[in-house]
Amino acid sequence: MESTRRSLRIAVLTVGPILLLVDVFMLHNSKKHRMVDPGLISTEYREQISKKNSLLTTDIHPIIILSTFRSGSSLTGDILQQDKDSFYLYEPLNPLNYLMYQNITTLHLVNGSVQPIGIHDFNKVSANILLSLITCDFTSLDVNTVSHGFLYYSNRSVPYITCVDRNKRRTTLLSAIRKCLPILIEACEQSTHRIFKIVRLSMDWMERLLEKFPKLVVVHLIRDPRPIQVSRDNLGANIFKDLRKSFQELCDLLSWNLFFESKLNNTYNRIVRLYYEDLALYPFRTSKWLYNILGLHYTSDVHAYVHHLTRAGIQNDCSTCAIRANSSAHAYSWRGFFNASQLNTIQDVCGNYMKAVGYINS
Repeated sequence: MESTRRSLRIAVLTVGPILLLVDVFMLHNSKKHRMVDPGLISTEYREQISKKNSLLTTDIHPIIILSTFRSGSSLTGDILQQDKDSFYLYEPLNPLNYLMYQNITTLHLVNGSVQPIGIHDFNKVSANILLSLITCDFTSLDVNTVSHGFLYYSNRSVPYITCVDRNKRRTTLLSAIRKCLPILIEACEQSTHRIFKIVRLSMDWMERLLEKFPKLVVVHLIRDPRPIQVSRDNLGANIFKDLRKSFQELCDLLSWNLFFESKLNNTYNRIVRLYYEDLALYPFRTSKWLYNILGLHYTSDVHAYVHHLTRAGIQNDCSTCAIRANSSAHAYSWRGFFNASQLNTIQDVCGNYMKAVGYINS
């Protein structure tokens, strides 16, 4: 027994100083490390914690409004962003689309790295952008995405993009972004519902996100293909150059999205179909229904804003804006635009899709 106690004392006397030396050494190195650049370490630490918290948060409710160009997605997004607990971005994939149209082969990211991109990478990179947006990981995005003028269309991002535009006059754009980015990160992380309006990505690419985020809901916004094309023609698309081809391409995409809506709902059951015509004809009832199904809070302020957008009689000549003097009249303003022969051509290439979603040839 005495020998055991003697051995224990020897062990304590031997190991104790070693542990003390280890502690001193670690403390010294810790102080030395912090002395390198306190500001940089602090920033990195905040970004790591922010990213970790976002990725581990199970209470976020991402919402993706998926549609096609000129289908009423601006109206839908503007209505949904009126929820006080929402963070909404208007077409965040537009900057990438523009860059690829310009044959850009590399993306310059906010974190300082460079990402090569090929002509067929749009869908894959777009899905990664959405992943970063949902988790508020803005440092992994390219500079153009986080400095685009469309950020002025989203209530919660206006303070951030205003800060960037003000600061880039005195420094580089990247420095301005890094300085102002905490504003955007905070707005995103403090919002339970993170909403993104997408018109440049097809429904099949939603599977990866639906699998990763168990509370993600996709709002599949559809509209009669005839007014879609009329609206595009009004913006200079010239659909009459080859009417059959233009409608064939559109309805092929719409049918593709419809197929994957059904397919993915069999697995996830988190894709909600919204008809633009319902929103335009019955804006209050449809908005309230949509808010309820998405877990948003439909308040008197939201109701008043919906009235402002759809019923207030306010004239707006902006063809890309959400506001309409009378959304009911606007929903069917396309009638009379096509002659009988053209309607037959449209029916020939789009008839199956139109029948599947309930549009009649009229």
